[in-house]
Amino acid sequence: MAGLYYVVMIGSAFASAAVIALVLSVALVLKARKQVAHGVQGRTLFLFANAVAPFIALAWIVIAVFIHIHISNRWAHQDCGFSGDPYVTLPNGYVVGSLNTYSGYVVAPGFHTDQPITGQGYVRSLIDIELKGNVFVGTVHNFNTNEEWNFTFHTQDRRIETSNTGRPISFEETQNRVHQDPNSYWVMYNQYRHRWPVVIFLDLIAFGGGLIVYGMRKLWQFQLAAHAAGAFR
Repeated sequence: MAGLYYVVMIGSAFASAAVIALVLSVALVLKARKQVAHGVQGRTLFLFANAVAPFIALAWIVIAVFIHIHISNRWAHQDCGFSGDPYVTLPNGYVVGSLNTYSGYVVAPGFHTDQPITGQGYVRSLIDIELKGNVFVGTVHNFNTNEEWNFTFHTQDRRIETSNTGRPISFEETQNRVHQDPNSYWVMYNQYRHRWPVVIFLDLIAFGGGLIVYGMRKLWQFQLAAHAAGAFR
């Protein structure tokens, strides 16, 4: 399942970041021990600060991720960008998304998708979709018959009309088309997706990382000055 894939991917990324933080921590402590002799005032605190600084940076990234998720979901009304069920809210309040990244849908505000291909307030198994005025038009994959169907979704009264094209279609062809067709639902998803939450996310990481680097540089300058002045306990 795509959702499980994203969980594993995020877990692997966090584990890799933790290993990198550990390596940096050890390297900084070893360097600090060589630069500042025993007996220099504040040496123990200095070594501790170097040991924990990479983990503080890692913790800040985790915090920034949670802030990014909140901003994306609550303010931008879309997924955070590494979700197993991506979605985006259109200007008319309708939501275009993809369950487990391969089952596209469009749903009216306040409604939810269900098992049938069409239902009250939604159409799922999307292949292509376009918004023409107040009407969504496009095609879906009918998994019951493995055929391509046309659909018309009227947003004013949520009336849905379908017609069978009689054209056979496989799951593999569907997945190729939703990534290649110029009017696939992924195109609409990307068209209406806000980019500013990512900008805020990157700014948060840069701001927090900058503060940590600045603080560590100041600490190193102070401790090396104490070492040079021979400030012993």
